[in-house]
Amino acid sequence: MEGKIVEEYPDLTMILAELSETKAAKLKMDPQIEFVEPDILLHVLPGLSTNLESETLLPSLVNKEQEIQWGMKKVKAIEAQNEGYSGKGVRIGVVDSGIDYTHDDLSIAGGVNMIDGSANFMDDYGHGTEIAGIISAIPNDIGVLGIAPEARLYGIKVLDSKGYGHISHVVKGIKWSIDHDMDIVNLSFQTKENSLALKKIIKKAYHKGLLLIAAAGNNGFNEGNTVEYPAAYKEVIAVGAINSRDERTFYSGRGKELDVMAPGASIYSTTLHNQYAMTLGTSMAAAHVSGAAALIMEAKPNLDNREIRSIIVHTASKMGEKNLYGHGLINALKAIHYSE
Repeated sequence: MEGKIVEEYPDLTMILAELSETKAAKLKMDPQIEFVEPDILLHVLPGLSTNLESETLLPSLVNKEQEIQWGMKKVKAIEAQNEGYSGKGVRIGVVDSGIDYTHDDLSIAGGVNMIDGSANFMDDYGHGTEIAGIISAIPNDIGVLGIAPEARLYGIKVLDSKGYGHISHVVKGIKWSIDHDMDIVNLSFQTKENSLALKKIIKKAYHKGLLLIAAAGNNGFNEGNTVEYPAAYKEVIAVGAINSRDERTFYSGRGKELDVMAPGASIYSTTLHNQYAMTLGTSMAAAHVSGAAALIMEAKPNLDNREIRSIIVHTASKMGEKNLYGHGLINALKAIHYSE
């Protein structure tokens, strides 16, 4: 083959290659080749000129009591924790900008850097660390408390210091999640492009038993269907955002693919350099669902990803029109006690 092979994915029958547009066009005509597409550059906040999901840095809370956030209360995680559930033993891969594993309020099991292939998954952007705190900030005397504080969290770095990454990085990150037996994968990034490579690895992960949870996107103020990928794939739980008044946020992605809602406005969480931040966006909503899913998995260890997904959807508290609210607000306590 003409061109340069950068990486091979034998399990997926795919390769990453450097090709001219002419050569790529020629390969597209080959009936033996399933698809040829560019390695899309994506951003954790695609197409947004506003400050959505920007963070407001707040001082370290080392000398203050741990705060219980409104989001935890809203999804009934406090009640679930009071019944003894903490996500213990559940493995969660955070496919994002990495995690600041030196933060005093986090206990991270491991991770990987898919951008440079190293073992250093240190977050240099902040987004992944914010997601990590929502999911599993540890019980101590400082900062915040995560929904599933005893889950085993892994930082899978696919986004750089400015929040950019390629689809090829994400594909490798999800493949790593499969190979390292993750139970849940949190995908708090979006793209409007329907990448066939991304779709292929999503299908594989789902069929291998991983529960995939993604942010619906922050372009809900636009008309029409605004749920973006990977949330728009049928194998993924697409999560929209509400505020503390049970109102859908104006930016929350809308559409037929929307599954459930979760807190995604004025969310306080961990960020870089042992600090905390006030954040917002469907990324934060997805993290609430990932944490809640870990509690459900701990409570129902014999169920597979399809069954857990079904329970999450069926026990959600109805909120409004399906196109805008999906099946409603996730309810961790109701899901834990659900029996068919």
